[in-house]
Amino acid sequence: MDDIQLTTDCGTHARIAPDSGFCCLSWRVGEVEHLHLPVPEAEFRSKPKTGGVPLLYPYANRLRSDPWPNHPEVKRDNGLPCHGFLLRFADWTDVRVESQRATAVLDWAEHSDLMALFPHAHRLEVTFEVGPGTLRATTVVEANGNDSVPISFGWHPYLAIPGATHDQLSLKLPELEHVHLDDQGLPLRESDGALSTDAPAEYSGSLKGRAFDDLYRRPDRESGFALEGPGSTIRVRMDRHWGFIQLYSPADGDFACIEPMTGPVAALSDGRDHPTVAPGERFEASFELSVTP
Repeated sequence: MDDIQLTTDCGTHARIAPDSGFCCLSWRVGEVEHLHLPVPEAEFRSKPKTGGVPLLYPYANRLRSDPWPNHPEVKRDNGLPCHGFLLRFADWTDVRVESQRATAVLDWAEHSDLMALFPHAHRLEVTFEVGPGTLRATTVVEANGNDSVPISFGWHPYLAIPGATHDQLSLKLPELEHVHLDDQGLPLRESDGALSTDAPAEYSGSLKGRAFDDLYRRPDRESGFALEGPGSTIRVRMDRHWGFIQLYSPADGDFACIEPMTGPVAALSDGRDHPTVAPGERFEASFELSVTP
């Protein structure tokens, strides 16, 4: 299926690739691109990489173990399953497109290969919508089978301010609880199974001399986030259903990722700290990117 072009009268544009997991590859405000791809686009499409605004489904980041050893469709990082099964998925049940809005629907139970990996019948609906200077993503999960559905997905927006180097970028963050990770990026847990965290603290400031690949819990689910650079600011606002975020910005990167997550890393394999949708119920979560001069 061809890429989907969304546009507003005031000059906000988004381009979505249904054949690449319904990933948003481009978000332009005026003529300025605010998403980052780690490699040239042709290479990006041919490999299960993350870039732009990809959906990590049904789990975000790594799992603690590999239930599917040697399965060719499972992306791995350092030997652990990573970022779910949809990064290059193309077989959507239905795709609907309007001028400023596009929706992809997946009936999970219709795909035996997906059910073998994640045996929970449900309906997944993903929507992108553009507005004046904004890009909004909404994810809906409906449990349309006979069992409950674990909710452990996330998104991985790669945000960029053109011309800004890593040292010129700053993060503006609410108070967050830093989750302690091991050397594989997996959360540490206390003897009772609770996540090991620091007290809420402020992590805002310049990226100069700092790099991030860290998990945080959101004690205040009302506050937003921002990436600031010369000439503009990208803001990220999430609804209360995103209980965790991952911050990622390597020391040599001219971008930053503020990643909404419904649960912590490895929540699906740990079986805790994530929502669950009962049969006949639905879960909906949204976040919005906006840019201002």
